[in-house]
Amino acid sequence: MKNNRISSIFVSLSYVVGVILGLYLIVIAAWADMESSFYGFSRLADAGLDGFSCPVLMTRDETSAISLTVSNTTDNPVTPSVKVEISTPFTMDEFNENIELAPGESRKLTWSVGPGNIDLGNFIFAKALVYSAYPLPSQEANCGIFILALPGSGRLILPLLIFFSLLGMGWGLYRMKKAGTANDWLEKYFGSMVFLALTVILGFTLAFVGGWVPSILVLAVALLLIIILVGSLILSERRKRL
Repeated sequence: MKNNRISSIFVSLSYVVGVILGLYLIVIAAWADMESSFYGFSRLADAGLDGFSCPVLMTRDETSAISLTVSNTTDNPVTPSVKVEISTPFTMDEFNENIELAPGESRKLTWSVGPGNIDLGNFIFAKALVYSAYPLPSQEANCGIFILALPGSGRLILPLLIFFSLLGMGWGLYRMKKAGTANDWLEKYFGSMVFLALTVILGFTLAFVGGWVPSILVLAVALLLIIILVGSLILSERRKRL
C-alpha cells in the first residue's frame, strides 16, 4: 500500500513538473517577443516579414546568430535593401545589406549576437526591415531572445526543457490512465488533464514561432484549467475526510 502511494505521488509529480516546464517555456518565449514589440524599434512597414528567425533563449556568455531568409516570389529580378537593428545597452547596432535576387531565388543572411547585445537585464532584441522592391512591399518583423543566468548553451538547454516537459506530461498521463479506475477524481478529470497538456504544448509552440499574443491567451486558458483542477482536487479530498 505504501509503495503504491509513493508510486502515485511520483507519477503525479512527473505530470506537474512537465506542465510547469511547459508553462515556463511559454512565459520566457512570449515575454521576450512581447518586450521586443515595445522596445522602441521604429515601425516603417505595414506588412509582416516571414523568414526572420531568432533563438528562443541564450545564456549570458553565449554567442549565437539571428537569421533572415529573403525570397523573391516574383517573375523578375529584384534588388531589395535589408536593414537589421540589434539591441545593446546603449545605442542599437545597425546593419544594412543590398542584395540581388533572381526570380524564385532565396538568400539567407545571418548576424551574430552575444553578451554585448543584452539589454533590460535579460533580453536581446532584433528587428529586420526589407525595403520595398517593386512589386514587393516593405516588410518588417522583430523578435526577442530570453537570456538565462545559467552556464552552457541555450541550443542545448531549450531542447532539454522541451524533452523533459513532454516526457513528464506524457509519462504521467500514461501511468495515470492505467490507474484511473482506482481513483474516482482521476477518472473524472483525466480528460481535462490531457487537454491541459495539449494546451501547454500549443502554447509554447505558438510562442516559439513568434505568436506572443495567441500564446499569452493560451497561457491564460492553461492557468484557468489548473485552477479548476486544483480546486476540484481539494474539494474531493475534503469530501473523503467527512
